[in-house]
Amino acid sequence: MAFIVSPDVPLRRINPGVDFGRWEAVEPHFAELNRRPLHGAPDLEDWLLDLSELHSALEEERNVREVEMTCQTDDPLRERRYLAFIEDILPKARVAFYELDRRLLTSPGVADLPSQRYGMLLRRVRNRVQLFREENVPLHTLDETLRQQYQKITGCMTVRLDGQELTLEQAARWLEWPDRGRRQEAWEATWERRLRDREVLEDLFDEMIRLRDRIARNADLPDYRAYAFRDLERFDYGPDDCLRFHAAVERVGVPAARALHSERQASLGVDRLRPWDTNVDPRGRPPLQPFSTADDLMERCGRIFRRISGEFGAQFERMRREGLLDLASRKGKAPGGYMTVFELRRLPFIFMNAVGVHRDVETLLHEGGHAFHAFATRGEPLHAYRNPPIEFAEVASMGMELLGLPLLDEFYGGADRERAAREHFEGITAFFPWMATIDAFQHWLYTNPGHDRAARRAVWLDLRGRFGGLEDYAGHEDALASLWQRQLHPFTVPFYYVEYGIAQLGALQVWRNSVRDFAAAVAAYRAALSLGGSRPLPELFAAAGARLDFSDATFAQALAAVQEQIAGLRGDECPRVRRR
Repeated sequence: MAFIVSPDVPLRRINPGVDFGRWEAVEPHFAELNRRPLHGAPDLEDWLLDLSELHSALEEERNVREVEMTCQTDDPLRERRYLAFIEDILPKARVAFYELDRRLLTSPGVADLPSQRYGMLLRRVRNRVQLFREENVPLHTLDETLRQQYQKITGCMTVRLDGQELTLEQAARWLEWPDRGRRQEAWEATWERRLRDREVLEDLFDEMIRLRDRIARNADLPDYRAYAFRDLERFDYGPDDCLRFHAAVERVGVPAARALHSERQASLGVDRLRPWDTNVDPRGRPPLQPFSTADDLMERCGRIFRRISGEFGAQFERMRREGLLDLASRKGKAPGGYMTVFELRRLPFIFMNAVGVHRDVETLLHEGGHAFHAFATRGEPLHAYRNPPIEFAEVASMGMELLGLPLLDEFYGGADRERAAREHFEGITAFFPWMATIDAFQHWLYTNPGHDRAARRAVWLDLRGRFGGLEDYAGHEDALASLWQRQLHPFTVPFYYVEYGIAQLGALQVWRNSVRDFAAAVAAYRAALSLGGSRPLPELFAAAGARLDFSDATFAQALAAVQEQIAGLRGDECPRVRRR
């Protein structure tokens, strides 16, 4: 494709008319960087800017094709275009970037690069060089195609309810209806559909496990967990820290979540809490109806963003104006939501599946936080520093959800506003045990790569017993055993999940700061976003007014604040903030 160029981000050497979907057009850029003389630090700094632009151009090409594919997974042309890039361009680019990384580390003058500016970049480059194995290049390509297959399989899932064909996201609206029979019908239809592809997804995952284990062993690492922690650049914590986090959630978070389930069961007046009872309002009120159309959602969230920061409001309006939002659910669209960046333009794109429920409001606030992170780093010329560590990227998104809570009057009035805020804090309480379940499951999966499906099922059910709620799955044991398949992360972004837990603790600290002084908390949040990935993770948290700490004490303190909010949200008011 020909690149769309933003006038406020001039290109250095990339010709916008070049088709980066053809290796013959891409390769000369690598060749020039390989032969350019490098005599010292000034040459290296200029070279790094051109290398960054090349990274950006290839990533933009990939991201545009992935957006096209996920927006319509049943379009064979879009699928072929995406897979052509993954299979033809990306493997060659991986090898070529490795050669340039090696050249950087062995160049005269690399030791003279200012450490304050380039220390984080060089740390990441050294890690990449140490992990790289040429025999893994085709394996990474295969892994990418398997991840795409998960998107395709799940994107085609629909059910029929009331004579209508609905996506699973659309069917999920039924789970909020007071009529218990309708909820059960929707839940059972959804799981009947999921279970039709259960074995297909098991086959796919078996292949992923074997493949990822080979990648790790080729890199001389004992298992894929060790590889993933290096590949995800988890420089500031390790597997044992995650296991301690799981234990803290089990001790503190699980009892809190189960107490909410017990309260819900009593409020509903049911003898057993069934899985179709967990999303309905326990007081029997109809579902919150925050908006009617995707345009309505955009307008109302846009006003929230403007009230938090005029800059955020202007940036979101630019996304609307330039077509950088695809929000409504439809058949053939991949499930879930994400924010990605068109790196050459340095502009974010938001994808989600809105169906008119409150969770959609939370999702757009969440992805909006990611988008503002991308805008905050637009002026950073180095591609690596425009990409923050995941643990802090999620502080941006979860922090935005919490900063938006006092402003939900854009969607609701009175009791509904209080109800939405309470549901959000209840969702945080329920999230931590689910996070620990998914993360602990992946720790076991990848440190026991020779397991069979029976063992996998047994471990999953054991973890559900350890971290799960009070739902009764009697008669639906197969659904309980397959719950993990609805979570895309083990399939498409392996080991990316504990970051949400770490980031939620950071976001809660940002929120608590905002209750004391909203303007100051927002200013610190914005300043931290502007750092991108240029500083170590603890410094990014500190810049936002938080600490990188997921110890027992910190988790217990954060959860206590959440529980206090839940207990207090019984009147007609949303949490108040004090503004300067």
